[in-house]
Amino acid sequence: MSSKTRLAQAYYDLSVMMDAGVPILRSLDITIEGRQGYIKQVLKRIRETISKGSSLAEALDQHRNVFPQLDRMLIEAAETSGALGLSFKMLSEWHEFVHRITRQLQMGLIYPVLLLHLGMFITAIPTAVMDGFTPWGFAMSVLHPLLYFYIPAAIVVVFVLLRDRSALLRWPLDFLVLRIPVLGQAVYHMSVCRYAKAFAMMYAAGVPITEVTERSTRATGNEVIARLFAGGRDSVRAGGLAWEGYSKRLPSQYLHLFQIGEETGELDKTAEKIAEISGDRADLLFTEFAKWLPRIVYFAVMIRLAAKVIALWQAVYGSALSF
Repeated sequence: MSSKTRLAQAYYDLSVMMDAGVPILRSLDITIEGRQGYIKQVLKRIRETISKGSSLAEALDQHRNVFPQLDRMLIEAAETSGALGLSFKMLSEWHEFVHRITRQLQMGLIYPVLLLHLGMFITAIPTAVMDGFTPWGFAMSVLHPLLYFYIPAAIVVVFVLLRDRSALLRWPLDFLVLRIPVLGQAVYHMSVCRYAKAFAMMYAAGVPITEVTERSTRATGNEVIARLFAGGRDSVRAGGLAWEGYSKRLPSQYLHLFQIGEETGELDKTAEKIAEISGDRADLLFTEFAKWLPRIVYFAVMIRLAAKVIALWQAVYGSALSF
């Protein structure tokens, strides 16, 4: 079971306790009893911190590696408005959704990576036949083409780690991610989903609209998408409506739904609908990416294998024909 799934289950248990009117410390005690491993230790530390007079938000802030920014923002707002039970329930549903998409993408990546390594092993056989088999030579024939995979992958990992530490790198890296075919569109809709979900959860928890627009913009997870929504924050501060400040580059369907929500006073429901629509689109695109990536890798491996076989044929029969 992944850490996100454990966290989602802990949130769900807390929501049940809080909805039943159980105080936060007692709710944590009951929730801790059903946990194991690292999450249990974290919850114990949180319980201890709260018992010493700190707020729940302050306790969570000491464990940023466990509780994402979105969680901390929502719980801080809900603690002020008195809607902790509802917030825990919404966070449980959110983490279950994110876990499902993440697992789907991971499973889609495992097969092409294994296929790539197997393909490089198979395509190294003709070279070993032509040049004479030696363990070192065969290993280099396998590893050399894989460097074209490992080096870019290592660069991506380094930049992702640096992105969280350097504000200067966030926008260009997020811009490049959005330009990746299929995956970029999936990330786009996932970021919109994060904004709308955060908006719906905080608005339903009674957070003032000025804070909702501010915190939801930070919750997108992508600097490019955040800028598309940043105008809503500025518009609300100026006394206008949030949707009036949103970028017109956003899908018109989303803009119209936000407009309807503000006109009817049901922003939480319309924002939740936007989160549902964009989440479904992200899910579909992640599925397509996971489906087509193995096929692309398979096709590339087959081309390389065919080239190796042709080279072997020319080396054997070309020399024979020269006589």
